Amino acid sequence: MPGRTLSLFFGTALLLTPTLVGCAGADDADEAPDEESSEDLLLSGRRLSGTEVAAHLRAVGFDQEDVPRMVCTAQYESSFFDRAQNKNRNGSIDRGLFQINDIHLGIRGCPKTGEPLFDARTNAQCARAIFVKQGPNAWYGYRKHAAECEDYKIPK
Repeated sequence: MPGRTLSLFFGTALLLTPTLVGCAGADDADEAPDEESSEDLLLSGRRLSGTEVAAHLRAVGFDQEDVPRMVCTAQYESSFFDRAQNKNRNGSIDRGLFQINDIHLGIRGCPKTGEPLFDARTNAQCARAIFVKQGPNAWYGYRKHAAECEDYKIPK
């Protein structure tokens, strides 16, 4: 009976552990979302609706056909929290709706510093710059949930 109690405890603990997220960087091994890759995951700020995220994506120029898969991606990256932040084991930080990694700071379409990435529109704009170069596979949340994200319907 004590063994069964421990199994139930650890099973419940695993269910309550948050999924860690992050935009793929130069070395996915350093950023793969598992218990050891992150020192700190913070879901904070305002939680946007899927409809709001879709509006930001459209406003920054995403094609309509890409909007649902990217809304789904944001759901798995940040749970739609605009100030979500994840400190990776390698010292880099993922920020905002699409968990934009530090390595993207300063590229065309992205801010030079991290703080502006907590603005949903700025984060979506940077996500578009990354998407244009790398497609949706730049995000671990998309890769892990690709089948679901390809069939995703934006909630009304």
